[in-house]
Amino acid sequence: MSGGTIRRDWLPFFGLVVVVRLATAALITRPGYMDTAYYTAGAVRMAQGGGLSEPLIWNYLNDPAGIPHPGLLYWMPLPSLLGAPMAAMFPTSFFALQVPFAILSALVPLIAYGLAWRATENRRLAWTGGLLAVFGGLFFPYWTLPETFAPFAVFGALALWLAGGWRGEDGRGRMETVRWLLVGALVGLAHLTRADGILLLPVVALAAFPLPEPDGPPTTPKSTPHASRVTFYASRFTHHVSGATIRCLVFIFLGYLLVMGPWFARNVAVIGTPLSPAGTKTIWLTEYDDLFCYDCDLSLSSYLAWGWGNILRSKLSALWVNFQRLVAEAGMIFLLPLAIIGFYRLRRRLAFLLAALYLVFIYLVHSLVFTFPGWRGGFFHASSAALPFLYAAGIEGLDASVRWVARRRRTWRYQQAQAVFAAAAVVVAVALSGTMAWRKIPMWRTADAIYEDLDQWLTDQGAPHASVMVGNPPAFWYHTNRPAIVVPNGDASMLIETADRYGVRYVLLEPNHPAPLADLHAGEVSHPRLAVLERWPKEEAVLYGVQP
Repeated sequence: MSGGTIRRDWLPFFGLVVVVRLATAALITRPGYMDTAYYTAGAVRMAQGGGLSEPLIWNYLNDPAGIPHPGLLYWMPLPSLLGAPMAAMFPTSFFALQVPFAILSALVPLIAYGLAWRATENRRLAWTGGLLAVFGGLFFPYWTLPETFAPFAVFGALALWLAGGWRGEDGRGRMETVRWLLVGALVGLAHLTRADGILLLPVVALAAFPLPEPDGPPTTPKSTPHASRVTFYASRFTHHVSGATIRCLVFIFLGYLLVMGPWFARNVAVIGTPLSPAGTKTIWLTEYDDLFCYDCDLSLSSYLAWGWGNILRSKLSALWVNFQRLVAEAGMIFLLPLAIIGFYRLRRRLAFLLAALYLVFIYLVHSLVFTFPGWRGGFFHASSAALPFLYAAGIEGLDASVRWVARRRRTWRYQQAQAVFAAAAVVVAVALSGTMAWRKIPMWRTADAIYEDLDQWLTDQGAPHASVMVGNPPAFWYHTNRPAIVVPNGDASMLIETADRYGVRYVLLEPNHPAPLADLHAGEVSHPRLAVLERWPKEEAVLYGVQP
């Protein structure tokens, strides 16, 4: 298949994917969970002229002084920046906010198509790889959301592909300089999308270290002392590193700084450091809900005090959960074994090797370092950058498996079997995607409806500007335009201490509440400074007033 045929395929394919994405976006009428509510709120805040400040507090890791406060310190700003223009033009339309992400996510199948073509040089299999990316199983309903999935998948996958060689060539000169600058810029965009995007930087840097091809030791191996052979290879490698490799690394880093430099400067001006230290505090969590703890000691000493038995169990548990997530989410269950075969067969293709290394790297980091955020969604989000490679490798593995069986069974016709199994793979992906959309989208369409009821109640009580403590502050602000802080993970005393500091006089306890407040939510205990003001039995929500 010629390059012209590929290009002719891409335009109708892109149009098909955009239609699918926009149709999905039309079904999603509001932010369905905290991550997308946060980026949506950030976009709306910018559109309203609030800049990068936040009228809400969803965690206490940075010890925010009050509301508003400098925002986008724990999570990165690019999703909100992408959504802000649409929020300005269409202030009340959640569909409009999804449009940039729908279009951006439509590039993911094109990348998968291109990678599958490079791997197999077969048009049918290239289309299969692209169609797998159109649907993507458990990823399907997330692609259009104002979230990190679409931008991270596009920028991360392109960075890995370009670092491995767009056409598998080793060019030199000006085009190579542009290539490495672009690789660094794409990593910068990935990092501007997700905090763990920086993990792409060491992976793409490996592409600057191609193994040298020495002419051989000065004499035959048998007659050459071991030490002299080591010296020879070491000198060749050192010479290689000191020249082209260093130039590549410099240009990668320069491209990265072109994107991230302004963000680092903003953070230095606001908090005194290029990146917030809040993110690294999550290394020391002993349970996920400690992310919402107020004035808690999250440090190495507190982590070690938890005990080595607990630490080891948490790491092993995260390894197992993230492996299951890899199989079910990225691998769509049936595809992962085929992808492993494909990655092995494509191990000499640098781009695929980098993608496989990246996938292993983030699996270990999100299991052994950022253990609790990792298995609660960090790994799921970060794996999106490897998806086009995984789909392409899966198609290569499928084709290799069909060939292997066809050689051993005379009744098999290779071309016919290839078509049947390729079609079956797409059908399974469509079925998984439809099931996931059927489960998630109806739930998202009614998420946080209680906040609008509470807003009306507060207005009726003559408290038009009151701030509230809730479970999902970004969603509460988005629906009500009222300041909000998150219910801390602690007992009633911690709740009151937090409310006093930030001047909050209303607390809404929802079904998803911190475990130490379960008795208070159920009404089985009371506190002298907390008075029940209203109950919504259907939503299992209770509103408390904080007394002076």
